[in-house]
Amino acid sequence: MVGVSYPRRARIRLNLPFFAMSLTTAAVGFLVLYPLGMLLFGSLWTSRPGFPGSWTFNNYITAYAGSETYRLFLNTALLIGAKTIIATAFAVILAWIVTRTDTPFRGLLEVLIIAPYFIPGILEAVGWIMLLSPRSGAINVLLMNLFGLSEPPFNIYSLGGMIWVMSLGSGSFIFLLVVSALRTMDASLEEAARASGAGPIRTALTVTLPLIAPVVLGASLLSFIRAMDTFEVPVLLGLPAKVFVFANRIYAAVEYDYPVNYGLATSLGVSLICFTLGLILIQNKLLKGREFFVVTGKGYKPQVVRLGRFRYVTFALCAVYFLIATVLPLSQIVIGSFMQVFGLSRLDNFTLANYQQIVLDPVLWRGLTNTIWVGGVAAVITMLLCSVVAYIVTRTKFVGRRLLDTLVWLPWTIPGIVAGLGILWAYIRFPIPLYGTIALLMIAFITNGLPLGVRLMAGSLRQLGPELEECSRVMGANWPYTFRRIVVPLVKPAMAAVVLMLFVSFSRSLSSVILLAGHGRELLSVVLFRYAQGGEMEKVAAASMVLLVISIAGLGLARCLGAFGVREV
Repeated sequence: MVGVSYPRRARIRLNLPFFAMSLTTAAVGFLVLYPLGMLLFGSLWTSRPGFPGSWTFNNYITAYAGSETYRLFLNTALLIGAKTIIATAFAVILAWIVTRTDTPFRGLLEVLIIAPYFIPGILEAVGWIMLLSPRSGAINVLLMNLFGLSEPPFNIYSLGGMIWVMSLGSGSFIFLLVVSALRTMDASLEEAARASGAGPIRTALTVTLPLIAPVVLGASLLSFIRAMDTFEVPVLLGLPAKVFVFANRIYAAVEYDYPVNYGLATSLGVSLICFTLGLILIQNKLLKGREFFVVTGKGYKPQVVRLGRFRYVTFALCAVYFLIATVLPLSQIVIGSFMQVFGLSRLDNFTLANYQQIVLDPVLWRGLTNTIWVGGVAAVITMLLCSVVAYIVTRTKFVGRRLLDTLVWLPWTIPGIVAGLGILWAYIRFPIPLYGTIALLMIAFITNGLPLGVRLMAGSLRQLGPELEECSRVMGANWPYTFRRIVVPLVKPAMAAVVLMLFVSFSRSLSSVILLAGHGRELLSVVLFRYAQGGEMEKVAAASMVLLVISIAGLGLARCLGAFGVREV
């Protein structure tokens, strides 16, 4: 009897991890693929979600019969292409300044340049509306009064305004990636060029830039792809001017068209996914075989370019970027929160009534409560799931780990408004009643939080050697015990950082939940968006302070716990 029991226990120890890994893969596959499948189903269905209908191709025929969809492709390409070019130029120049020159306070400047990356999209959009709104924007009012202009010189409600606002945030994102590559790059070739008589500008253009070209190209393409997920700027700036791109047209088809045009929304959603996947394939094709070894085993220190008096010019350039990208929009939100009517710079226009209104506003408090509750619980659940996924991908030889890794990254390629539309179709007639519940918001958060959570947890797990786990298994402990008593205590700070990062990401998320957060289930970001749509900018400015405090506090704590230089998505 004893002789039979030992092999059975051994089989259990071997099969339990396999069962857990298979179950995890199935769960992730369901979370990611089921909404996509239902979105495709909805694009081929004649009626709205949850209602009887029949199969049809008319949704695609209608979408592509006219010229509107082709204008969407053109506007989307112009918007994202222009902002990517501008942002990349900003990022490369600023990254070279802080890593290769003797510009004063380079360490501080690096932190300031990264700052716009962490500003919630809705605050960025609202700040620039307050600055460049045609009639009441602070900059337009100032210039019209100074120069006696009859017409405002700037109009934020335009394609150019959208490009401007999106370029500022994207510039800091690309900078974050490029500056890391420049800092770790072997500078021996640059030194050789300088020794041969090349000046700093020629060295930068002929040596430095070609060496980091794969990083710049990869960061630019990633920024281009992730811009598909931008929602606040196209809706708040594009819809009033009737400038349609995919994001705001899908939203308008569900929220503004009469009757509601789910057929157009789903067909455009599927088209946008195909467009995004095509860009990813192009990215992989362009980057394949273009890696250069820029980090070597020998020690090196980049030679700092002495700029002389021009170092104050480069300092001013970095400072102006921070001023425009961060200080101007955020300061305008702060000032606007004390105004009765934003745009009127009179002493009698300043008041505390906006803060009194938000304190007494039950919708705002409900949104804040829901954000803390839903975001907090979803962050913990996502962290636990991501910990298991990251362990499988990085520490095991599970045959399905490559498939699991692909499934985890798939939500990153799906724009938030499209993901929300797919979740709407997927769960509106689910056997378990989830539509219209808090649980559905949690499902949306968990699905969209997988790429960020797995990236952070995988980075922490790769820093752990396997010796302690191997000793535990040799001593007879099974996998759950080893994971719980060995792995978890070692990565507990990283787990806490992941929870905070996910919570911040969820608290500012809008595009993935805007179609799911109905009455009574509003989140803070949704409440702010509704205020902005209704033109209550003063109320938005006051309430934005709450979201800003959550973002700064959460990111600060996460940074202290070891989560550096990583965002939501």
